Amino acid sequence: MTFATGPRLWHPPHLSRHGSTAIVGRQGIFSRAGEVRGHELLYRAPGHDSLPIDMWPPRLQDRATEHVIAAAFWRDPDITAPHPAFINFTRTYLLDHDVAHHCDPARVVIEVVESAFADVALAARLSELRREGFRVAIDDFAATESQLSLLPLADYVKVDFRDLVRKGPALVDAARRGGATLIAERVEDAEILSACEDLGFDMFQGWWFERVMVHERGEDPVLV
Repeated sequence: MTFATGPRLWHPPHLSRHGSTAIVGRQGIFSRAGEVRGHELLYRAPGHDSLPIDMWPPRLQDRATEHVIAAAFWRDPDITAPHPAFINFTRTYLLDHDVAHHCDPARVVIEVVESAFADVALAARLSELRREGFRVAIDDFAATESQLSLLPLADYVKVDFRDLVRKGPALVDAARRGGATLIAERVEDAEILSACEDLGFDMFQGWWFERVMVHERGEDPVLV
Protein backbone atom coordinates (compact mmCIF):
# COMPACT_ATOMS: atom_id res chain seq x y z
CA MET A 1 0.00 0.00 0.00
CA THR A 2 1.30 3.44 -0.95
CA PHE A 3 -0.13 6.90 -0.32
CA ALA A 4 -0.99 9.29 -3.15
CA THR A 5 -0.41 12.36 -0.97
CA GLY A 6 0.34 11.77 2.68
CA PRO A 7 -0.77 9.59 5.58
CA ARG A 8 -4.50 9.63 6.28
CA LEU A 9 -6.60 9.42 9.40
CA TRP A 10 -8.36 6.08 9.56
CA HIS A 11 -10.45 3.83 11.79
CA PRO A 12 -12.08 0.49 11.00
CA PRO A 13 -15.82 1.07 10.43
CA HIS A 14 -16.82 -0.81 13.59
CA LEU A 15 -14.59 1.49 15.68
CA SER A 16 -15.83 4.77 14.18
CA ARG A 17 -19.27 5.04 15.71
CA HIS A 18 -18.48 8.15 17.72
CA GLY A 19 -17.62 10.14 14.60
CA SER A 20 -14.19 11.31 15.81
CA THR A 21 -11.15 10.57 13.67
CA ALA A 22 -8.08 12.49 14.87
CA ILE A 23 -7.19 10.54 17.97
CA VAL A 24 -3.82 9.27 19.19
CA GLY A 25 -2.42 8.11 22.51
CA ARG A 26 0.79 9.54 23.97
CA GLN A 27 2.87 8.17 26.83
CA GLY A 28 6.12 9.62 28.06
CA ILE A 29 9.50 7.89 28.27
CA PHE A 30 11.50 9.09 31.27
CA SER A 31 15.08 9.22 32.50
CA ARG A 32 16.23 7.92 35.88
CA ALA A 33 15.77 11.45 37.19
CA GLY A 34 12.14 11.51 36.02
CA GLU A 35 12.76 13.83 33.08
CA VAL A 36 10.88 13.29 29.80
CA ARG A 37 13.15 11.96 27.07
CA GLY A 38 10.56 11.00 24.46
CA HIS A 39 6.96 10.00 23.85
CA GLU A 40 5.53 6.82 22.41
CA LEU A 41 2.56 7.49 20.15
CA LEU A 42 -0.14 4.83 20.17
CA TYR A 43 -3.11 4.10 17.95
CA ARG A 44 -6.43 4.78 19.65
CA ALA A 45 -9.99 4.60 18.34
CA PRO A 46 -13.05 6.46 19.65
CA GLY A 47 -14.47 4.79 22.72
CA HIS A 48 -11.55 2.35 23.11
CA ASP A 49 -8.80 2.76 25.71
CA SER A 50 -6.65 0.13 24.01
CA LEU A 51 -6.86 -2.38 21.20
CA PRO A 52 -5.06 -5.68 20.38
CA ILE A 53 -3.29 -4.07 17.45
CA ASP A 54 -0.38 -6.52 17.58
CA MET A 55 -2.92 -9.25 16.75
CA TRP A 56 -4.23 -7.46 13.67
CA PRO A 57 -3.04 -8.49 10.18
CA PRO A 58 -0.11 -6.43 8.86
CA ARG A 59 -2.29 -4.43 6.46
CA LEU A 60 -4.43 -3.10 9.32
CA GLN A 61 -1.38 -2.50 11.50
CA ASP A 62 0.02 -0.41 8.64
CA ARG A 63 -3.16 1.64 8.56
CA ALA A 64 -2.86 2.20 12.31
CA THR A 65 0.71 3.50 11.83
CA GLU A 66 -0.50 5.71 8.98
CA HIS A 67 -3.18 7.14 11.27
CA VAL A 68 -0.72 7.85 14.10
CA ILE A 69 1.60 9.75 11.74
CA ALA A 70 -1.31 11.72 10.27
CA ALA A 71 -2.76 12.57 13.68
CA ALA A 72 0.58 13.58 15.17
CA PHE A 73 2.45 15.28 12.32
CA TRP A 74 0.70 15.48 8.98
CA ARG A 75 -2.38 17.57 9.76
CA ASP A 76 -2.42 18.39 13.46
CA PRO A 77 0.03 20.27 15.70
CA ASP A 78 3.08 18.28 16.73
CA ILE A 79 2.25 16.73 20.12
CA THR A 80 5.69 15.45 21.09
CA ALA A 81 7.96 18.50 20.59
CA PRO A 82 10.70 18.96 21.53
CA HIS A 83 11.16 15.27 22.30
CA PRO A 84 11.35 12.38 19.82
CA ALA A 85 8.24 10.39 18.91
CA PHE A 86 8.48 6.60 19.16
CA ILE A 87 6.12 5.03 16.60
CA ASN A 88 5.45 1.35 15.89
CA PHE A 89 6.27 0.19 12.36
CA THR A 90 5.62 -3.18 10.75
CA ARG A 91 7.94 -4.85 8.31
CA THR A 92 5.58 -4.13 5.41
CA TYR A 93 5.32 -0.44 6.21
CA LEU A 94 9.08 -0.08 6.40
CA LEU A 95 9.67 -1.91 3.13
CA ASP A 96 6.78 -0.46 1.12
CA HIS A 97 6.64 3.24 2.07
CA ASP A 98 8.73 6.36 1.82
CA VAL A 99 8.91 6.85 5.57
CA ALA A 100 11.03 10.00 5.35
CA HIS A 101 8.36 11.67 3.21
CA HIS A 102 5.75 11.06 5.91
CA CYS A 103 7.59 12.25 9.01
CA ASP A 104 10.75 14.08 10.08
CA PRO A 105 13.71 11.69 10.47
CA ALA A 106 15.19 13.93 13.16
CA ARG A 107 12.07 13.58 15.28
CA VAL A 108 10.92 9.97 14.86
CA VAL A 109 12.23 6.78 16.43
CA ILE A 110 11.16 3.74 14.41
CA GLU A 111 9.93 1.04 16.78
CA VAL A 112 10.30 -2.27 14.94
CA VAL A 113 7.41 -4.40 16.19
CA GLU A 114 8.16 -7.88 17.47
CA SER A 115 6.35 -9.55 14.55
CA ALA A 116 8.71 -7.97 11.98
CA PHE A 117 10.83 -10.80 10.58
CA ALA A 118 14.41 -9.66 10.22
CA ASP A 119 16.12 -10.69 7.01
CA VAL A 120 18.58 -9.07 4.62
CA ALA A 121 15.87 -6.85 3.11
CA LEU A 122 14.70 -5.45 6.46
CA ALA A 123 18.24 -4.95 7.75
CA ALA A 124 19.17 -3.07 4.58
CA ARG A 125 16.07 -0.89 4.84
CA LEU A 126 16.75 -0.03 8.49
CA SER A 127 20.36 0.82 7.63
CA GLU A 128 19.08 3.16 4.92
CA LEU A 129 16.61 4.82 7.27
CA ARG A 130 19.32 5.36 9.87
CA ARG A 131 21.45 7.07 7.21
CA GLU A 132 18.47 9.34 6.54
CA GLY A 133 18.50 10.36 10.21
CA PHE A 134 15.97 8.04 11.84
CA ARG A 135 16.75 6.24 15.04
CA VAL A 136 15.67 2.63 15.54
CA ALA A 137 14.20 0.87 18.55
CA ILE A 138 13.51 -2.85 18.93
CA ASP A 139 10.10 -3.11 20.55
CA ASP A 140 9.11 -5.83 23.04
CA PHE A 141 12.57 -7.37 22.98
CA ALA A 142 12.42 -11.04 23.90
CA ALA A 143 15.81 -12.13 22.53
CA THR A 144 14.35 -13.93 19.52
CA GLU A 145 16.81 -14.82 16.78
CA SER A 146 15.22 -12.18 14.57
CA GLN A 147 15.57 -9.44 17.19
CA LEU A 148 19.12 -10.41 18.07
CA SER A 149 20.12 -9.99 14.43
CA LEU A 150 18.87 -6.38 14.52
CA LEU A 151 20.81 -5.33 17.63
CA PRO A 152 23.68 -3.76 15.63
CA LEU A 153 21.11 -1.40 14.06
CA ALA A 154 19.29 -0.48 17.27
CA ASP A 155 19.66 2.83 19.06
CA TYR A 156 17.14 1.70 21.69
CA VAL A 157 15.94 -1.66 22.97
CA LYS A 158 12.60 -1.76 24.81
CA VAL A 159 11.94 -4.58 27.27
CA ASP A 160 8.49 -5.24 28.69
CA PHE A 161 8.79 -5.98 32.42
CA ARG A 162 6.45 -8.95 31.99
CA ASP A 163 8.97 -10.56 29.63
CA LEU A 164 11.72 -9.80 32.12
CA VAL A 165 9.78 -11.68 34.82
CA ARG A 166 9.41 -14.68 32.50
CA LYS A 167 12.96 -14.76 31.15
CA GLY A 168 15.03 -13.30 33.97
CA PRO A 169 18.06 -10.95 34.00
CA ALA A 170 19.65 -12.79 31.07
CA LEU A 171 17.17 -10.92 28.86
CA VAL A 172 18.75 -7.62 29.88
CA ASP A 173 22.23 -9.00 29.19
CA ALA A 174 21.11 -9.97 25.68
CA ALA A 175 19.49 -6.57 25.08
CA ARG A 176 22.71 -4.82 26.11
CA ARG A 177 24.94 -6.62 23.57
CA GLY A 178 24.65 -3.97 20.87
CA GLY A 179 25.28 -1.03 23.18
CA ALA A 180 21.81 0.47 22.70
CA THR A 181 19.96 2.58 25.27
CA LEU A 182 17.71 0.26 27.29
CA ILE A 183 14.11 1.25 28.00
CA ALA A 184 11.99 -0.64 30.53
CA GLU A 185 8.30 -0.81 29.64
CA ARG A 186 5.31 -1.52 31.92
CA VAL A 187 6.92 0.19 34.89
CA GLU A 188 3.78 0.38 37.02
CA ASP A 189 4.97 0.78 40.61
CA ALA A 190 7.97 1.73 42.74
CA GLU A 191 9.03 -1.90 43.19
CA ILE A 192 9.23 -2.49 39.44
CA LEU A 193 11.10 0.78 38.97
CA SER A 194 13.66 -0.20 41.60
CA ALA A 195 14.18 -3.62 40.02
CA CYS A 196 14.69 -2.08 36.59
CA GLU A 197 17.11 0.52 37.93
CA ASP A 198 19.13 -2.25 39.60
CA LEU A 199 19.31 -4.08 36.27
CA GLY A 200 20.79 -1.00 34.60
CA PHE A 201 17.95 0.30 32.45
CA ASP A 202 18.52 3.82 31.16
CA MET A 203 14.93 4.97 30.62
CA PHE A 204 11.48 3.97 31.77
CA GLN A 205 7.91 3.95 30.49
CA GLY A 206 4.73 3.03 32.33
CA TRP A 207 1.93 4.07 34.63
CA TRP A 208 4.28 4.82 37.53
CA PHE A 209 5.41 7.85 35.53
CA GLU A 210 2.45 8.62 33.29
CA ARG A 211 -0.71 7.02 32.00
CA VAL A 212 -1.56 7.27 28.31
CA MET A 213 -2.92 10.67 27.32
CA VAL A 214 -5.39 10.57 24.43
CA HIS A 215 -5.23 13.57 22.09
CA GLU A 216 -8.12 14.49 19.83
CA ARG A 217 -8.44 17.40 17.45
CA GLY A 218 -10.05 20.38 19.17
CA GLU A 219 -10.16 18.71 22.57
CA ASP A 220 -7.96 18.70 25.67
CA PRO A 221 -5.94 15.51 26.24
CA VAL A 222 -7.77 12.82 28.21
CA LEU A 223 -6.08 10.49 30.71
CA VAL A 224 -6.89 6.79 30.21
